[in-house]
Amino acid sequence: MSDERFLVDLRGLVDILSHHLYSSPRVYLRELIQNARDAVVARHEIDPDSPEQISITVDEASGAVIVRDQGIGLTEQEMRDVLATIGASSKREDFARTRRKYLGQFGIGLLSCFLIADRIEVRSRSARTADAATISWVGSADGTFAISPATEPLAEPGTEVRVKARPDEWEWTQPHRVRLLAERFAGLLELPVALHRGPVLPAEIVSQRTQPWRGSAQEMEDWAHQELGFRPLAILPVAVPGAGVRGLAFIADSPGQVGTRRGDTVYSKGMFVTDSSVQLVPSWAYFVRLVVEAGDLPLTASREALQDSFTIDAVKEQVGIQVRQGIERFAENDPAGFSRFLDVHAKGLMAMAVSDDDMLDLVSQSVKWETNEGYQTLAQMRRRAEVVLYTTSMTDFTAFAPILAARGTPLVNASYVYGREILRRLVERPLRGARLRAFDAGRFIDELQRPLAGDTAAQLLEEQARPVLQQLGVALDLREFSPVTVPVLFVGASGDAEFNAAGDDQADGDDAWGALLSDLVTAAESSASHGPRLVVNVGSTSVRAFGTIKDRYVREEAIAGLYVIGRLTAGERLQPQDAVLLNRALQALMTAAGDAETE
Repeated sequence: MSDERFLVDLRGLVDILSHHLYSSPRVYLRELIQNARDAVVARHEIDPDSPEQISITVDEASGAVIVRDQGIGLTEQEMRDVLATIGASSKREDFARTRRKYLGQFGIGLLSCFLIADRIEVRSRSARTADAATISWVGSADGTFAISPATEPLAEPGTEVRVKARPDEWEWTQPHRVRLLAERFAGLLELPVALHRGPVLPAEIVSQRTQPWRGSAQEMEDWAHQELGFRPLAILPVAVPGAGVRGLAFIADSPGQVGTRRGDTVYSKGMFVTDSSVQLVPSWAYFVRLVVEAGDLPLTASREALQDSFTIDAVKEQVGIQVRQGIERFAENDPAGFSRFLDVHAKGLMAMAVSDDDMLDLVSQSVKWETNEGYQTLAQMRRRAEVVLYTTSMTDFTAFAPILAARGTPLVNASYVYGREILRRLVERPLRGARLRAFDAGRFIDELQRPLAGDTAAQLLEEQARPVLQQLGVALDLREFSPVTVPVLFVGASGDAEFNAAGDDQADGDDAWGALLSDLVTAAESSASHGPRLVVNVGSTSVRAFGTIKDRYVREEAIAGLYVIGRLTAGERLQPQDAVLLNRALQALMTAAGDAETE
């Protein structure tokens, strides 16, 4: 036996492995299990009756871990070929190419053991010939390796790797740590992986766990709770058969951070790859956590991530489509559950819809908005009405919702976060159903009916109210509209409103739209600004009652009270003088009522 040198400095290669290829020393065990699994599969291809078990033995006294398989094994020349190829280059792509070529035959993964050890001992017997000798390979961190016939031959074909940790890396070979790592990496492997943690404890099978996507609904939920830390609001199946991808999408029960995905759990041929992948789900689905079998998707050289490729982009697109369709089915089949989903994620969905067309469609179809006809989706409203109005002002919504409801015109409250941006985007999209238009309060009031000529009650009201309101710096505007329960509307000094000229141009002379236009709202340019004005509904029963008030002082105070009510309805912040006016009006009315009772 003679010592032979690697073609590069092994210390330098190990530095590359630790700093540029592998994320943590813990990967040594995954690589050993992976190589054993690949070797077993390779042997099974030439001998379907070959044994399939992998064993892991922990020698706590010496700090060593031994991984054994009864797989394809290696010849002396194969050992040299693998190491020579690895030593020839430190480039990441060369690592990947070597790994693919020697899959199941030792592989670069063996060198990951140098992350925790200074010496690796291997015994291997090839299964390709009946009388193959057992070959010993011993590699050292000083840059040498030795190949020789083994002094203790293996009874069956296969490979045994022994790794003894350095004192500063002892933790990685402790029994409890090895058990956790073995369960993590090999838990879903379909072949048995037996863990031996000493002469007293019985061997434990750490693999062959039920794959989440093959379990019952309760098992799926339990997996998410144990592995992801939450009880999912819904579980959606995903599958891309052409790429061999299969798994589950769990909808998180907490909002998370919009636009930031916490990462998905990926397995490849049953071996754990990563729990931080962001390659398989579109960014808009931030509320989804995926667990998948990656099937035929290739891994990087480190086997800790998926390679970027056109295939993975196609899989990502399909997953996005299936998530969206799954949410639509969720909304249809489980309204109560979907309501909980919206309670948690509505704001996030809206945020993503501002820039993502797929999410915009989902929001339009699924998210319920506050309207003057109750909570409805935009899609529902656009199917039912000829025109749907929206306002980004909470005060306008509060004030005008009942008036538009009385006319049968839907009004959407878009004053919430992202409402303005989303509705503007939807206005620009040629979707089926009603036209979506911005509501202009000033223009709407200008179109309201004025009192009929000869309405003495209206004339009297104008004579009595105008001087009072002029003292308050407010113009009087008499109109008549339904419902009669709305006595006044207050319009502030700003008459700005949102319009979409391109959208209005789409009317193309439509008679129905033209009729609505005269009765409602929109135009291709902004309405003129007005000073503060109080729009008084002369059709209101409470307003018409002013004609019965004989005391001029009481009438003036009541008018001032209506002005304050109008400001309150419009959401205006009351000033100290407003509170004085309201208090005086209330006092005057109560005094008048008391005087009337004593007469």
